[in-house]
Amino acid sequence: MEPITSPVIIGASLVGIGFLTGLSGALIPGPMLAYVVSDTLKKGALAGPLTVLGHISVEFVLITALVLGLGLTSYFLEFKSLIYVIGGIALALMSVLVIKEAGRVKSHANHDGIGQHLRMRDAKYALNSSIGGGVLFTAFNPSFIPWWGTIGYPLLLQGFEWLALTGIVLVSAGHFLSDLAWYSFISFSFSRGKNFFVGRRYELIMLVLALFVIVLGLLFIIKGIIGFL
Repeated sequence: MEPITSPVIIGASLVGIGFLTGLSGALIPGPMLAYVVSDTLKKGALAGPLTVLGHISVEFVLITALVLGLGLTSYFLEFKSLIYVIGGIALALMSVLVIKEAGRVKSHANHDGIGQHLRMRDAKYALNSSIGGGVLFTAFNPSFIPWWGTIGYPLLLQGFEWLALTGIVLVSAGHFLSDLAWYSFISFSFSRGKNFFVGRRYELIMLVLALFVIVLGLLFIIKGIIGFL
């Protein structure tokens, strides 16, 4: 079997795509990141992983609903070109947000950066349950459904086209791992009184991920346009 057609290589690629795309979104500060920092300062390094457990539980329900409730095979195959084009455009717009965030970090490089910004919001996002906080800040995040409708859905489609339901599982696993890795590191970092992702390092990571998102978005757009021809 040629390496390019190896299920192991394809599966690893799907996990990688899910991981890097998910990480590019997770790195942009938002309500859940603020909550994780606040919760970490109260409870320690386990706050991040526990919050992600709540976050993943909501995403798992949504992914299951998308797979089972929309008639996956027929829906994907009938509208796949449109899904890819919309997803590609959404990824391109997302890359702009990532680049803007990198620029914001650079302009505040002489400050505490993300840590100072989030500590100011501690009281607003304090909850008793880390898992419950993950559920809350996912289910009531206004960007959650649009992200899965425009970016997450094409990723699931890519996984489905490559390895059917197994591909969807692998893409989802990569996405879940990105959240777990990022928020676990945030909790570990702040619980030790440190924040490694500030200034130039954070900016470079954001720019690399933005480049990946742009390339993936262009590939999706091209694939969708070819499907219309």
